[in-house]
Amino acid sequence: MQMKQKIKIGNFEALCLLINMFCSKLILDFPRYVSEDGGTASWLLVLLISIVVFVVFTFLARIYKKFSDKDILDVAKLAFGEPGKIIAGLLFMLQFLYLVTIVVREFAEDIKVISLTTTPISIIISLFCIGMLTGAFLGIETLCRINALAVPVLSAAFIFILLLSIPRFDSSKIAPWLGPGPAVLIKKAIPNISAYSELTTLLFIIPYLNDKGNYVSIGKYAILASGFFFTVGTLTYTLVYQYPMSTEFFLPLYQLARSIAIGRFLSRIEAIFILVWASSAFLYLSSGLYFVTYMFKKSFGLQTRKPLLIPFTILIFSIAMIPENLYSALRLKMGYYRNYAWIITIIVPLFLVTAASVRAKIERRNKSDEAKSQ
Repeated sequence: MQMKQKIKIGNFEALCLLINMFCSKLILDFPRYVSEDGGTASWLLVLLISIVVFVVFTFLARIYKKFSDKDILDVAKLAFGEPGKIIAGLLFMLQFLYLVTIVVREFAEDIKVISLTTTPISIIISLFCIGMLTGAFLGIETLCRINALAVPVLSAAFIFILLLSIPRFDSSKIAPWLGPGPAVLIKKAIPNISAYSELTTLLFIIPYLNDKGNYVSIGKYAILASGFFFTVGTLTYTLVYQYPMSTEFFLPLYQLARSIAIGRFLSRIEAIFILVWASSAFLYLSSGLYFVTYMFKKSFGLQTRKPLLIPFTILIFSIAMIPENLYSALRLKMGYYRNYAWIITIIVPLFLVTAASVRAKIERRNKSDEAKSQ
């Protein structure tokens, strides 16, 4: 318990943690797969997804207020006792374990294509695992502080790349404006809510916030900022690469940066992208491994999480080596995770908080009835 009291996370630090957790997928394949779903209106699809997540989070935050000193596993325990906490914890942990495993394979495959073309994929994955193990060992407080330093710089570099793409904009490339039509966009928005699946991390760091009541504004600003980056990044990509060409590049923003050449001296901007990409990757994977071990520790009431780091790192490495290639890894992500992760991100927390509220209300009523009978 003393360890918990020592951990303090500022509002800006928590905000930057969430922004990086959300937006790291933007430098992977996010613009490409929303282009597959939304066509020329992919940026509208992203905007719709962000609005839906913002509204749902606002509702969740309102009913979570009475539990603002507890994380989501404490809420699960209030609702269903110790078994409920264990089941919920394992559910969240498996979600993150699945996601981190796929993402580390994606990052490794991408760096192999970009620069380490002759290096075995196992060596590249090992390097990523060593990096994320080191970051996760430092703890959530240190990770949040590093994010607070890195995210403004990474954001500026990202915006710089987008601004340099403006000369290549062609508004005719996003016509027709509604792409496949409003009905299709709404239908495709539901599975793509999984783009914000890391939102559950906020529900685990609430007890560590300097001002626990600010979790609402932290979540809202994180969704708004990430929604801005998602929308503007996707719109820029679509304005440069017309659908269906926008579905062909496995690293959309790298391709965007690679195509920038202004004059004789301003070229090879992809070097900036690689720096942004690598920094975001290590911060994301380190944070992901931390939450996997924290969820396991909290679920089973263990005293410390650090002894879990090496076993889970080995497990992540082993699972990451299973897919045959990048296509197989993306199929696992697109075919399974994206279609169902939103259930754990949105439905499960809503269910747990609602159940805990109902149980608390019933217990108060029973106590009131007992007091009256005496």
